[in-house]
Amino acid sequence: MLRKLPLLLLALLPAAINAQLATGSWKVYPVFGIPDRLIETPQFVYLATSGSLHSYDKTNDESRVFEPKVDIAGGRIKDIFYNFERKYLLATYEDGNIDIIPDEGERINLPDIKNANVDSKTINDVKFDDGKIYIATSFGFVIYNDSTFEVDESGIFNVNVRSIGLTPDNIILVTNPREWTYYVTTSPKNGQHHTIDKFTFLVQIFSEPKGFVPLGNNDPSGDTHFAVYCNNKKLYHLSIAANNRSASLEETPVTNTSSIFTVDNGAYAIADGKLLHFTAPWTQTQAISLPEPLMNNAISTIDGPKSLWAADATGLANYKLEDNGSLTVMRDRYRPTDATTFSDISHIIPLTDNRGFMVANHGMSAHFAVGNGDFLELIFSGNMIEDGNVADIEATEGLTFKSSASTNGRRNKGDYIFSPTFLLEDPDDNSIHYIGSGIEGIYVVKDGRQIGKFDENSLINKNANWAWRPSTAQFDKHGNLLVGVYTEDKTWPPLIVLPADKRRKDPSTITKEDWIGLDMGGTIWQRDIVMHQCSKIPAIFMSDAEAKQGFSALYYGSSITDPSDDTALVISSLTDQDGKTFSPDYILCFTEDQRGRVWAGTTEGIFEITNPANVFSSDFRINRLKVPRNDGTNLADYLLDTEKIYAIAVDAANRKWIATEDSGVYLVSENGDEIIENFNTTNSPLPTNCITDIYVDPSSNSIFISTLNGLYEYSSTASPSRPDYSDVIAYPNPVTPDYTGIITIRGLMDESLVKIMDSGMHLVYQTTSQGGMATWDGCTMNGARVKSGVYYVFASVSSETDSQGDVVAKILVVN
Repeated sequence: MLRKLPLLLLALLPAAINAQLATGSWKVYPVFGIPDRLIETPQFVYLATSGSLHSYDKTNDESRVFEPKVDIAGGRIKDIFYNFERKYLLATYEDGNIDIIPDEGERINLPDIKNANVDSKTINDVKFDDGKIYIATSFGFVIYNDSTFEVDESGIFNVNVRSIGLTPDNIILVTNPREWTYYVTTSPKNGQHHTIDKFTFLVQIFSEPKGFVPLGNNDPSGDTHFAVYCNNKKLYHLSIAANNRSASLEETPVTNTSSIFTVDNGAYAIADGKLLHFTAPWTQTQAISLPEPLMNNAISTIDGPKSLWAADATGLANYKLEDNGSLTVMRDRYRPTDATTFSDISHIIPLTDNRGFMVANHGMSAHFAVGNGDFLELIFSGNMIEDGNVADIEATEGLTFKSSASTNGRRNKGDYIFSPTFLLEDPDDNSIHYIGSGIEGIYVVKDGRQIGKFDENSLINKNANWAWRPSTAQFDKHGNLLVGVYTEDKTWPPLIVLPADKRRKDPSTITKEDWIGLDMGGTIWQRDIVMHQCSKIPAIFMSDAEAKQGFSALYYGSSITDPSDDTALVISSLTDQDGKTFSPDYILCFTEDQRGRVWAGTTEGIFEITNPANVFSSDFRINRLKVPRNDGTNLADYLLDTEKIYAIAVDAANRKWIATEDSGVYLVSENGDEIIENFNTTNSPLPTNCITDIYVDPSSNSIFISTLNGLYEYSSTASPSRPDYSDVIAYPNPVTPDYTGIITIRGLMDESLVKIMDSGMHLVYQTTSQGGMATWDGCTMNGARVKSGVYYVFASVSSETDSQGDVVAKILVVN
């Protein structure tokens, strides 16, 4: 039956509001970054990028992002392969899981490898033949029947099988029995393959194979030929004799290879800036120079150069490439506007005017979520998110390098910022960014181009005479740049300041004399520096990766740029309110709430500095937060004392959102005495329980959650309050018959008394706002769904329950 909304009722309402994320719901931000694999099929183009899966339907002109836990299994996609005969995509995951995604039909999950009782479950390669799926893994190989999708055979060799290939009668495995050693081995298809000794050695490859594709079966001799692309960027020709008893490996003249892929009549390679085509036994039939729009792109085709699909971080496009290199655009580049360009997000950084935020990855670390290492070849990635739209923060032009630690990264990947540690936006010019490098110092970048760099021209010491290693940075409210430095030398200042007036100069003219070094008591000198500027007193707290050292505090008096009245203090032993010593291994974050209390996240839970000024007194005590058991025993447990805490954020109701290493996200009450929510992989779209950062939008009820698998947004029950009721909105509005979720009322004054009344002015529901937001489930106080009609929202800040307040919104409910 067609339902029509009464025009009279609609006239009473403002414009319908449906764009907001419903309270209690999630948004998964897709990832569209540097392509890992691009495959064109007769109907679809599939793209795997940064752990995400995208497709384009050529027939219906539709793009799709596969949502984890909805369209696909979840977790990070490692690689994709397509069975042209049976018309399905096989997607592998980093945890060994497999999804079969047919062109027509429902997804089929194959969890056998993921659930196998083996130490390593990496899937390295997949081939299809004669109704079977052959899978090379880090422990051996597995054969599936692709009619039943059940395991036919498995070989647990405890040897890494890097690649797999097939001749008409034999299986070819490239094994990796020890480092830098790769053997081509063979065994008949109709034999038993449960042990590695069932495979016969043929020939050795002296570089790690990255691509292993057949060249077709058009050799009259019956030999089978493969193109092998190796880590040294060279292309090799592997020939397997027709009797499968011998093989030859020949290095070809092709160098600087970036990818190879198979087609019906041979294989294509991208090498030396050209698109090359080869057929068996080894005949090069095509060599077309790639024009600029196709350079550094992943490329795939089933029809040859007349229809090439190309992808990079800027999007997916279709081109026609002529033999002379001329290019015709068949379909413009497209990427989702809300897609980040990378998935390993470690930091969420507010923009200076709260118009949005930035996200960035992280390199140099000891105990953060990325692990322990220098990450010398990890390239900086950063995005800016405003109003749900994502823009890439580019930093690739005019970069300079002084540290020898950058040598390998530049040789292997090019000129990029390596081992990133932080990202900041200039408070005066939002086109300028400060990007920390764990080996090169601080890059100052404007519109993608380096305009300055702080290394030997600053007080960042050259750590071990090897690298300039800033660990963290912040701006203070005056525009001074504060930098925490991993010095590995206690005689160097771990906190350095570039005063605002010096920062506003041309950054290329800044000298060491422009900087000010501050003493933090001699204990801050390692990695993982975290820093907090107190809002109520002129003080800074800092900690680092030195085990069981507590934290350092600096009272800087009249000005951070005047060290003459500074007092530095080391709080090496933490004593709580009960007189007990608390000795966590590391402090990983500080956050200040609306009352000026500082919460510290550690490797063993959380403690509170109730009054930061007391840090500098002789009787300073921390407050260990406790959650009552409420079981009649009058006992309580320390808040999250078994959790490693990476980040804490404060919402409009002064509640705390807590990022943990192993248990997802916790929402706790203002005082930390109640756990309100715990979101993890079992009850949310989160792909991992390791949460790297949390950001509460100061203008809405959105909570942004970062993981090493991407960015997620949750619509919470609290939003910032307003000074009056002039900007109240309710959504969804109208409430349609199929909607059974939460109705959100936003833009209220703090702790407003909210009453929902029907047209007869009868009270239907009553609540108090969390900050500036209240929610209603669309039911009466007896739990029954309300009848169709207009419902009036009254709000007041009076404490008297009989005060009706003002009508601030109207909600139309249609049943």
